[in-house]
Amino acid sequence: MRSKILGLELILAVVEKPGTTFLNKKEFIDVIKETLVDGLLKYSVSNEKSIFALSLSIFYCLFLHFREHLKKEIEVFIETIFLKILDSGNSNYHHKFLILNVLDKLSQNTKHLLEIFINYDCDCQEKDIFERMIDSLSKISQGRFLKSEHYNIINP
Repeated sequence: MRSKILGLELILAVVEKPGTTFLNKKEFIDVIKETLVDGLLKYSVSNEKSIFALSLSIFYCLFLHFREHLKKEIEVFIETIFLKILDSGNSNYHHKFLILNVLDKLSQNTKHLLEIFINYDCDCQEKDIFERMIDSLSKISQGRFLKSEHYNIINP
């Protein structure tokens, strides 16, 4: 467990401030696409809170710095991790809370939300990711799909 956490922390340190060399190096982008994203998807379904939190932090940094290279990977991540967890009544509170924090950070820059809308919802070849995110957030704000051992919130 410690080695996984240490490895994720090291990856986070690199992608938080990648510098121009990593941002423009094709080999580094290929490693992110071929290896890192698959590992993040695997760790993003972990029940271990620290591993899940680190995976989301890495995703957020990848979105900030590498989104122009990772259009398909971002779509898969949002669709298979974020939306599935947010829409599930069986997901735990901590996981939903962390995802909502990432979405909050993304929404603090309207350019990010606009890019998600343009890249996915306005593209006929892509899925309506932005619309589905808004639907999920709307359901959560209405108290649907939330269950937690900390709060007595249940599906109506």
